[in-house]
Amino acid sequence: MHQYITASIAELLDQKGITKSQWLGDIDLSGIDIENTPFLSAVQADQLCSVALRLYGDDDLGIKVGRKLKMVSLGMFGYALMTSSTVGDILKLLLRYNRAVLPSMDIEVQRTDTYVQLKSKGDHLPQDLSKFYTDTLYSGLFENLKVLAPHCLTSAHLHLRYEEPIDNALHLSVFGEQITFNADDCAVFFEEDTLLKPIESSDPIAQDIFRRQCDRILANDIHAGLVSERVTRELLSFHSHFPTCAVVAGRLSISESTLQRRLAKEGTKFQQLLDQIRFRLALEYLQTTDLPISEIAALLDFDNPANFRKAFKRWSSTTPSKIRDNIKRD
Repeated sequence: MHQYITASIAELLDQKGITKSQWLGDIDLSGIDIENTPFLSAVQADQLCSVALRLYGDDDLGIKVGRKLKMVSLGMFGYALMTSSTVGDILKLLLRYNRAVLPSMDIEVQRTDTYVQLKSKGDHLPQDLSKFYTDTLYSGLFENLKVLAPHCLTSAHLHLRYEEPIDNALHLSVFGEQITFNADDCAVFFEEDTLLKPIESSDPIAQDIFRRQCDRILANDIHAGLVSERVTRELLSFHSHFPTCAVVAGRLSISESTLQRRLAKEGTKFQQLLDQIRFRLALEYLQTTDLPISEIAALLDFDNPANFRKAFKRWSSTTPSKIRDNIKRD
Protein backbone atom coordinates (compact mmCIF):
# COMPACT_ATOMS: atom_id res chain seq x y z
CA MET A 1 0.00 0.00 0.00
CA HIS A 2 1.30 3.44 -0.90
CA GLN A 3 2.48 5.48 2.08
CA TYR A 4 0.24 8.44 1.15
CA ILE A 5 -2.82 6.27 1.83
CA THR A 6 -1.58 5.53 5.35
CA ALA A 7 -0.78 9.23 5.82
CA SER A 8 -4.35 10.11 4.78
CA ILE A 9 -5.77 7.59 7.26
CA ALA A 10 -3.59 9.02 10.03
CA GLU A 11 -4.85 12.54 9.22
CA LEU A 12 -8.51 11.49 9.38
CA LEU A 13 -7.95 9.62 12.65
CA ASP A 14 -6.23 12.69 14.09
CA GLN A 15 -9.28 14.80 13.25
CA LYS A 16 -11.25 12.53 15.58
CA GLY A 17 -8.67 12.83 18.32
CA ILE A 18 -7.17 9.38 17.69
CA THR A 19 -3.39 9.49 17.99
CA LYS A 20 -0.92 7.54 15.90
CA SER A 21 0.22 5.63 18.98
CA GLN A 22 -3.38 4.52 19.60
CA TRP A 23 -3.62 3.39 15.98
CA LEU A 24 -0.31 1.55 15.82
CA GLY A 25 -0.19 0.38 19.43
CA ASP A 26 -1.36 -3.20 18.89
CA ILE A 27 0.11 -3.71 15.40
CA ASP A 28 3.37 -5.55 14.89
CA LEU A 29 5.11 -3.88 11.95
CA SER A 30 8.53 -5.35 12.77
CA GLY A 31 10.14 -1.94 13.23
CA ILE A 32 8.89 -0.48 9.93
CA ASP A 33 8.50 3.30 9.82
CA ILE A 34 5.24 3.74 7.90
CA GLU A 35 5.97 7.41 7.23
CA ASN A 36 9.21 6.65 5.39
CA THR A 37 8.42 3.27 3.79
CA PRO A 38 7.12 3.89 0.23
CA PHE A 39 5.02 0.73 0.06
CA LEU A 40 3.53 -1.69 2.57
CA SER A 41 2.66 -5.32 1.90
CA ALA A 42 -0.89 -6.66 1.85
CA VAL A 43 -0.61 -8.11 5.35
CA GLN A 44 0.72 -4.85 6.80
CA ALA A 45 -1.95 -2.81 5.02
CA ASP A 46 -4.74 -5.12 6.19
CA GLN A 47 -3.58 -4.81 9.80
CA LEU A 48 -3.36 -1.03 9.68
CA CYS A 49 -6.69 -0.53 7.93
CA SER A 50 -8.63 -3.00 10.10
CA VAL A 51 -7.57 -1.20 13.28
CA ALA A 52 -8.24 2.20 11.70
CA LEU A 53 -11.79 1.16 10.77
CA ARG A 54 -12.47 -0.02 14.30
CA LEU A 55 -11.12 3.17 15.88
CA TYR A 56 -12.72 5.56 13.38
CA GLY A 57 -16.19 4.03 13.80
CA ASP A 58 -17.53 5.25 10.43
CA ASP A 59 -17.79 2.91 7.46
CA ASP A 60 -17.43 5.87 5.07
CA LEU A 61 -13.73 6.06 5.96
CA GLY A 62 -12.71 4.57 2.59
CA ILE A 63 -14.52 7.29 0.61
CA LYS A 64 -12.94 9.98 2.76
CA VAL A 65 -9.47 8.49 2.27
CA GLY A 66 -10.00 8.20 -1.49
CA ARG A 67 -10.94 11.87 -1.74
CA LYS A 68 -7.53 12.76 -0.35
CA LEU A 69 -5.60 10.72 -2.93
CA LYS A 70 -4.67 13.55 -5.26
CA MET A 71 -2.31 12.44 -8.00
CA VAL A 72 0.28 15.08 -7.16
CA SER A 73 0.58 13.48 -3.70
CA LEU A 74 1.26 9.97 -5.00
CA GLY A 75 4.81 10.72 -6.09
CA MET A 76 6.12 9.06 -9.26
CA PHE A 77 3.00 6.92 -9.53
CA GLY A 78 0.79 10.01 -9.49
CA TYR A 79 2.89 11.74 -12.14
CA ALA A 80 2.77 8.62 -14.32
CA LEU A 81 -1.04 8.70 -14.13
CA MET A 82 -1.22 12.45 -14.72
CA THR A 83 0.88 12.34 -17.90
CA SER A 84 -1.06 9.43 -19.43
CA SER A 85 -2.42 9.99 -22.94
CA THR A 86 -5.99 8.82 -22.26
CA VAL A 87 -8.20 7.54 -19.45
CA GLY A 88 -7.76 4.11 -20.98
CA ASP A 89 -4.03 4.42 -20.32
CA ILE A 90 -4.76 5.41 -16.71
CA LEU A 91 -6.71 2.18 -16.25
CA LYS A 92 -3.78 0.22 -17.68
CA LEU A 93 -1.43 1.84 -15.15
CA LEU A 94 -3.83 0.99 -12.30
CA LEU A 95 -3.59 -2.62 -13.41
CA ARG A 96 0.20 -2.42 -13.65
CA TYR A 97 0.66 -0.96 -10.16
CA ASN A 98 -2.40 -2.49 -8.50
CA ARG A 99 -0.35 -4.37 -5.89
CA ALA A 100 1.65 -1.30 -4.95
CA VAL A 101 -1.35 0.95 -4.26
CA LEU A 102 -3.93 -1.49 -2.86
CA PRO A 103 -2.14 -4.85 -2.49
CA SER A 104 -5.12 -6.74 -1.06
CA MET A 105 -7.48 -5.92 -3.91
CA ASP A 106 -7.58 -7.56 -7.33
CA ILE A 107 -8.59 -5.28 -10.20
CA GLU A 108 -9.16 -6.08 -13.84
CA VAL A 109 -10.45 -4.36 -16.95
CA GLN A 110 -13.16 -6.07 -19.00
CA ARG A 111 -14.68 -4.97 -22.30
CA THR A 112 -18.08 -5.42 -23.92
CA ASP A 113 -19.37 -4.03 -27.23
CA THR A 114 -20.12 -0.63 -25.72
CA TYR A 115 -18.61 -0.48 -22.22
CA VAL A 116 -15.29 -0.86 -20.46
CA GLN A 117 -15.49 -1.79 -16.81
CA LEU A 118 -12.88 -1.51 -14.07
CA LYS A 119 -13.75 -4.34 -11.72
CA SER A 120 -12.42 -4.90 -8.20
CA LYS A 121 -12.49 -7.99 -6.01
CA GLY A 122 -11.53 -8.68 -2.42
CA ASP A 123 -13.61 -11.75 -1.59
CA HIS A 124 -10.93 -13.17 0.69
CA LEU A 125 -11.18 -10.12 2.96
CA PRO A 126 -13.56 -9.41 5.84
CA GLN A 127 -16.59 -7.51 4.60
CA ASP A 128 -15.70 -4.19 6.26
CA LEU A 129 -12.13 -4.26 4.94
CA SER A 130 -13.27 -5.15 1.41
CA LYS A 131 -15.73 -2.23 1.50
CA PHE A 132 -13.00 0.11 2.74
CA TYR A 133 -10.63 -0.78 -0.11
CA THR A 134 -13.44 -0.64 -2.68
CA ASP A 135 -14.52 2.82 -1.53
CA THR A 136 -10.92 4.05 -1.45
CA LEU A 137 -10.24 2.83 -5.00
CA TYR A 138 -13.34 4.29 -6.65
CA SER A 139 -13.41 7.49 -4.63
CA GLY A 140 -9.79 8.21 -5.51
CA LEU A 141 -10.43 7.39 -9.18
CA PHE A 142 -13.54 9.59 -9.45
CA GLU A 143 -11.97 12.55 -7.63
CA ASN A 144 -8.97 12.59 -9.96
CA LEU A 145 -10.97 12.00 -13.13
CA LYS A 146 -13.07 15.03 -12.24
CA VAL A 147 -9.90 17.05 -12.78
CA LEU A 148 -8.19 15.11 -15.59
CA ALA A 149 -11.11 13.89 -17.69
CA PRO A 150 -14.54 14.99 -16.43
CA HIS A 151 -16.08 14.02 -19.78
CA CYS A 152 -15.72 10.30 -19.00
CA LEU A 153 -17.74 10.59 -15.78
CA THR A 154 -20.92 11.99 -17.35
CA SER A 155 -21.96 8.49 -18.42
CA ALA A 156 -19.99 6.44 -15.86
CA HIS A 157 -22.03 4.02 -13.76
CA LEU A 158 -20.80 2.57 -10.48
CA HIS A 159 -21.85 -0.83 -9.09
CA LEU A 160 -21.33 -1.53 -5.38
CA ARG A 161 -22.05 -4.81 -3.61
CA TYR A 162 -23.16 -3.33 -0.32
CA GLU A 163 -26.52 -1.85 0.67
CA GLU A 164 -27.35 1.79 0.07
CA PRO A 165 -26.65 3.79 3.24
CA ILE A 166 -29.51 5.63 4.91
CA ASP A 167 -27.59 8.87 4.43
CA ASN A 168 -26.13 8.63 0.93
CA ALA A 169 -25.13 12.29 0.56
CA LEU A 170 -21.40 11.51 0.58
CA HIS A 171 -21.81 8.83 -2.09
CA LEU A 172 -23.78 11.18 -4.33
CA SER A 173 -21.28 14.01 -3.93
CA VAL A 174 -18.35 11.76 -4.93
CA PHE A 175 -19.88 9.33 -7.44
CA GLY A 176 -22.90 11.17 -8.78
CA GLU A 177 -26.35 9.66 -9.07
CA GLN A 178 -25.54 6.72 -11.33
CA ILE A 179 -24.91 4.17 -8.58
CA THR A 180 -26.34 0.66 -8.27
CA PHE A 181 -26.18 -0.75 -4.75
CA ASN A 182 -26.51 -4.46 -3.86
CA ALA A 183 -24.93 -5.29 -7.22
CA ASP A 184 -23.39 -8.66 -8.03
CA ASP A 185 -19.94 -7.12 -8.50
CA CYS A 186 -18.02 -3.96 -7.68
CA ALA A 187 -17.18 -2.15 -10.90
CA VAL A 188 -17.33 1.19 -12.65
CA PHE A 189 -18.61 1.19 -16.24
CA PHE A 190 -17.31 3.68 -18.82
CA GLU A 191 -18.44 4.20 -22.39
CA GLU A 192 -15.50 3.03 -24.47
CA ASP A 193 -15.30 6.08 -26.72
CA THR A 194 -14.92 8.40 -23.70
CA LEU A 195 -11.76 6.54 -22.65
CA LEU A 196 -10.08 7.29 -25.97
CA LYS A 197 -10.22 11.08 -25.70
CA PRO A 198 -6.86 12.74 -24.89
CA ILE A 199 -6.02 14.17 -21.48
CA GLU A 200 -4.78 17.77 -21.46
CA SER A 201 -1.89 17.04 -19.09
CA SER A 202 -0.67 14.20 -21.32
CA ASP A 203 3.08 14.06 -21.93
CA PRO A 204 4.19 10.75 -23.53
CA ILE A 205 7.92 11.36 -22.99
CA ALA A 206 7.52 12.32 -19.32
CA GLN A 207 5.03 9.50 -18.79
CA ASP A 208 7.54 6.93 -20.00
CA ILE A 209 10.18 8.32 -17.63
CA PHE A 210 7.81 8.29 -14.66
CA ARG A 211 6.59 4.77 -15.46
CA ARG A 212 10.11 3.38 -15.66
CA GLN A 213 10.97 5.11 -12.38
CA CYS A 214 7.92 3.47 -10.76
CA ASP A 215 9.16 0.11 -11.99
CA ARG A 216 12.58 0.73 -10.45
CA ILE A 217 11.12 1.82 -7.09
CA LEU A 218 8.98 -1.30 -6.90
CA ALA A 219 11.85 -3.56 -7.91
CA ASN A 220 14.16 -2.14 -5.24
CA ASP A 221 11.77 -1.67 -2.35
CA ILE A 222 12.16 -4.45 0.22
CA HIS A 223 8.68 -3.81 1.64
CA ALA A 224 6.76 -4.07 -1.64
CA GLY A 225 5.52 -7.52 -0.78
CA LEU A 226 7.58 -9.23 -3.48
CA VAL A 227 8.71 -12.22 -1.38
CA SER A 228 5.29 -12.75 0.18
CA GLU A 229 3.67 -12.61 -3.26
CA ARG A 230 6.10 -15.24 -4.56
CA VAL A 231 5.26 -17.44 -1.56
CA THR A 232 1.55 -16.88 -2.22
CA ARG A 233 1.94 -17.94 -5.84
CA GLU A 234 3.80 -21.07 -4.76
CA LEU A 235 1.09 -21.99 -2.25
CA LEU A 236 -1.69 -21.41 -4.78
CA SER A 237 0.02 -23.74 -7.23
CA PHE A 238 -0.55 -26.66 -4.83
CA HIS A 239 -4.27 -26.10 -3.97
CA SER A 240 -4.13 -28.94 -1.40
CA HIS A 241 -1.53 -30.88 0.59
CA PHE A 242 0.27 -27.59 1.09
CA PRO A 243 4.07 -27.58 1.35
CA THR A 244 6.03 -26.65 4.45
CA CYS A 245 7.98 -23.43 4.76
CA ALA A 246 11.18 -25.38 4.11
CA VAL A 247 9.80 -26.79 0.85
CA VAL A 248 8.70 -23.37 -0.39
CA ALA A 249 12.08 -21.88 0.55
CA GLY A 250 13.75 -24.60 -1.51
CA ARG A 251 11.55 -23.81 -4.51
CA LEU A 252 12.63 -20.17 -4.19
CA SER A 253 16.30 -21.21 -3.90
CA ILE A 254 16.82 -19.68 -0.46
CA SER A 255 17.15 -21.10 3.04
CA GLU A 256 14.15 -21.40 5.34
CA SER A 257 15.66 -18.93 7.82
CA THR A 258 16.24 -16.38 5.02
CA LEU A 259 12.66 -16.78 3.83
CA GLN A 260 11.28 -16.27 7.34
CA ARG A 261 13.49 -13.22 7.83
CA ARG A 262 12.38 -11.64 4.55
CA LEU A 263 8.73 -12.31 5.29
CA ALA A 264 9.16 -10.69 8.70
CA LYS A 265 10.52 -7.57 7.02
CA GLU A 266 7.30 -7.45 4.99
CA GLY A 267 5.26 -7.76 8.17
CA THR A 268 4.00 -11.29 7.68
CA LYS A 269 4.76 -14.94 8.41
CA PHE A 270 4.55 -18.12 6.38
CA GLN A 271 1.60 -19.40 8.45
CA GLN A 272 -0.34 -16.16 7.88
CA LEU A 273 0.08 -16.49 4.11
CA LEU A 274 -0.98 -20.14 4.25
CA ASP A 275 -4.09 -19.20 6.25
CA GLN A 276 -4.98 -16.52 3.69
CA ILE A 277 -4.73 -19.04 0.85
CA ARG A 278 -6.79 -21.63 2.72
CA PHE A 279 -9.45 -19.05 3.51
CA ARG A 280 -9.59 -17.83 -0.11
CA LEU A 281 -9.93 -21.38 -1.43
CA ALA A 282 -12.46 -22.27 1.27
CA LEU A 283 -14.70 -19.41 0.14
CA GLU A 284 -14.40 -20.51 -3.48
CA TYR A 285 -15.36 -24.09 -2.63
CA LEU A 286 -18.25 -23.00 -0.39
CA GLN A 287 -19.64 -20.45 -2.83
CA THR A 288 -19.13 -22.20 -6.17
CA THR A 289 -19.47 -25.94 -5.44
CA ASP A 290 -21.79 -28.33 -3.61
CA LEU A 291 -18.94 -30.24 -2.00
CA PRO A 292 -19.64 -31.41 1.55
CA ILE A 293 -17.77 -29.46 4.22
CA SER A 294 -15.87 -32.63 5.16
CA GLU A 295 -14.48 -32.86 1.61
CA ILE A 296 -13.56 -29.17 1.56
CA ALA A 297 -11.69 -29.69 4.83
CA ALA A 298 -9.73 -32.53 3.26
CA LEU A 299 -8.97 -30.49 0.12
CA LEU A 300 -7.55 -27.74 2.31
CA ASP A 301 -5.28 -30.20 4.12
CA PHE A 302 -7.17 -30.31 7.43
CA ASP A 303 -7.08 -33.65 9.22
CA ASN A 304 -10.76 -33.37 10.22
CA PRO A 305 -13.81 -31.10 9.62
CA ALA A 306 -13.84 -29.84 13.22
CA ASN A 307 -10.40 -28.28 12.85
CA PHE A 308 -11.47 -26.71 9.54
CA ARG A 309 -14.57 -25.17 11.16
CA LYS A 310 -12.48 -23.81 14.05
CA ALA A 311 -9.95 -22.26 11.65
CA PHE A 312 -12.68 -20.80 9.41
CA LYS A 313 -14.35 -19.19 12.43
CA ARG A 314 -11.00 -17.65 13.39
CA TRP A 315 -10.49 -16.28 9.86
CA SER A 316 -13.96 -14.87 9.28
CA SER A 317 -15.92 -14.75 12.58
CA THR A 318 -18.55 -16.97 10.96
CA THR A 319 -18.91 -20.64 10.03
CA PRO A 320 -18.79 -22.52 6.71
CA SER A 321 -22.43 -23.53 7.18
CA LYS A 322 -23.55 -19.91 7.53
CA ILE A 323 -21.73 -19.00 4.32
CA ARG A 324 -23.65 -21.76 2.53
CA ASP A 325 -26.94 -20.66 4.13
CA ASN A 326 -26.44 -17.06 2.95
CA ILE A 327 -25.87 -18.28 -0.62
CA LYS A 328 -29.09 -20.33 -0.54
CA ARG A 329 -31.08 -17.32 0.74
CA ASP A 330 -29.67 -15.14 -2.05
